[in-house]
Amino acid sequence: MKLFCLPYAGASAAIYMKWKRALAPGIECVPLELAGRGIRSGEPFYAGMKEAADDALEKLLAQIDSRSPYAVFGHSMGAMILFEVCLLLRDGKFPPPAALFFSGRPAPDLPRAAVPIHKLPDREFAERILEMGATSPEVFAHRGLMNVFVPILRADFRLVETYRYEEKGLLPWELTILAGSEEQWSDEELEGWRRRTSAGCRIVRPPGGHFYWQNGPDPDWLPGFLEQALRKAYGEKRNFA
Repeated sequence: MKLFCLPYAGASAAIYMKWKRALAPGIECVPLELAGRGIRSGEPFYAGMKEAADDALEKLLAQIDSRSPYAVFGHSMGAMILFEVCLLLRDGKFPPPAALFFSGRPAPDLPRAAVPIHKLPDREFAERILEMGATSPEVFAHRGLMNVFVPILRADFRLVETYRYEEKGLLPWELTILAGSEEQWSDEELEGWRRRTSAGCRIVRPPGGHFYWQNGPDPDWLPGFLEQALRKAYGEKRNFA
């Protein structure tokens, strides 16, 4: 089984590389690289969410086949892109995922309350990013790192902050929603995901904040949780393909 993963704002596919070793044999972690970073650093950033979703869908479809199961995971911005990708999967009648994991985001139909920051001057932008805990302080302490990561962060926050939800019907698959117990999103905001599916929704709140799976009390918790969930989704008595 392949587990396709989409990164959060400012990150590249590299953040999921350690999952290749952490997940059980038979579960292949496949990080999807977004434009403008990592091995695609020479490509322009997305103009909007539609372009991001179309691109991610293309990369996903190139690596799946109808004979083998797959699952999808997205954290924060990655969860937003993933939601739009799943709508495209539904509308295109492509092979459906065996499991869907949306992490670190409230329901997509909730209006955005936070004040946009992607147009702020560099210093103010950096201060706001650090307040959010969205990246390491070292990024802004070195000019070289700033020159690399600030454009990526700006582009990603623009993508998130300009996203406008459009009613396109329900997803026909069960969803698993994850968010740290200390995350800013309330239970009510997370429960809103139930409005976006006709097949049920599971809410899971492990210890920790927005980056519970990196900085929480148990960094190994999420790979273990995903493995158990994938076994349940695919069938306890069947081997992963």
